[in-house]
Amino acid sequence: MDRAAVARLPKFDLHCHLDGSLRPGTVRELWAALPPGERPRVEGDVVDAVLPRVPCPLEEFLGAFRITVALLQRPGALERAAYELCADAAGENVVYLEIRFAPLLHLAGGLTPEEVVEAVLSGTKRAEGEHPIRTGVILCGLRQESPERSLQVARIAVRYRGQGVVGFDLAGPERGFPLANHAEAIRIAREGGVHLTLHAGEGCCPEHIAEALDLGAERIGHGVFLFQDAATEERVRTEGVPLEVCPTSNLQISGIMRSLADHPLGRYLERGIRVTVNTDNRLLSRTTATEELWRVVQAFGLGPDDVRTILLASAEGAFAPPAVREGLVAQVRATL
Repeated sequence: MDRAAVARLPKFDLHCHLDGSLRPGTVRELWAALPPGERPRVEGDVVDAVLPRVPCPLEEFLGAFRITVALLQRPGALERAAYELCADAAGENVVYLEIRFAPLLHLAGGLTPEEVVEAVLSGTKRAEGEHPIRTGVILCGLRQESPERSLQVARIAVRYRGQGVVGFDLAGPERGFPLANHAEAIRIAREGGVHLTLHAGEGCCPEHIAEALDLGAERIGHGVFLFQDAATEERVRTEGVPLEVCPTSNLQISGIMRSLADHPLGRYLERGIRVTVNTDNRLLSRTTATEELWRVVQAFGLGPDDVRTILLASAEGAFAPPAVREGLVAQVRATL
């Protein structure tokens, strides 16, 4: 299977951060449009400032978002970023995309959280009307913030369920910030019919993956360090919980890989763990869905059957309505 064949496949991106996936040209334009007093301080070109060094710790990687978030404080910018992300994904045959972001980070311009969500949904819906792509939006609370703030996000997710919001997530630094601090927000989201994915095992700590499972996670964001806990690894396998693997991003920040061939996703595939391949942050990792899947094919010598397994895990694990999900599965089966 060559890169051209991968490019033609129907692809998925279940783990993609809006504020980490802007077009470089859009970053420069939005930066130039900001009043000087609202621009975060950077050295040199603003796009260079949002590209983390490789490798770097998770905490340093997350620091790049201080710039991109500052650019997304107005409805037009949010709508544009969401639309362009969907359009770019559709252009490389991504047939289903889930975009995630933390709405409470976008209030500096005077928007309400609801207005932030509606601006993003406006962008995704416009893209769906113009491009062959289906989308869903995941709202993120942040592990390092108060339980009250994550609870607010969970309630907004419930309110917009059925209007484009499909999931709730907790993102942010892992060390010292247990998911259990936000158990009430998770409960509200789940009882409100909102799907649950949780960042865990991205920069450390397989015990965080076990914690996410205990809290009801339907998918695990990243799960890089799962291999360090045999019992949790077996639990993920037997329960069929998909991992949202983001190969290039994981290589950037995990600290345990010299090349993509060192990524444990090869081990996970061999053991029958459901693996999905995603971009995480198109801008910060300078990647695309096609590039991520192609890099995995190269690194592990995958054939069509392996790629089919990955794509089916994505289609079956999507937080889309059942009819849409069934259509996505059928599309993969008809292609591979």
